[in-house]
Amino acid sequence: MASKIFKAHKDEIRDYCVKNDLSFDKLCTSPCCYDDEELIILWDSHNLERAKLGLMDDIPMPSILEIYLENGKLRFVQTDITRKYLGVSEESKFTAMPKAAVA
Repeated sequence: MASKIFKAHKDEIRDYCVKNDLSFDKLCTSPCCYDDEELIILWDSHNLERAKLGLMDDIPMPSILEIYLENGKLRFVQTDITRKYLGVSEESKFTAMPKAAVA
């Protein structure tokens, strides 16, 4: 991700994801738009027909997570679809846990 905010605050963004049961990996692979003061993570429908159209003003991609840089600190804004597309499922949390040693 080429965003200045992401590069400078990657660890803080990862920590936010962990604390809020969001997938940092999904965030990193999601499309985004950004400038020096905001990073908006977008939902990609993987609709091949839409992809052929490119970016269109009348068919915006909804934001999944909005990150704003304000006075040197990040402010995170979750949307109504944040959990649906970035949420860590109970199953994936279970499989991500280290396995206990067998005695």
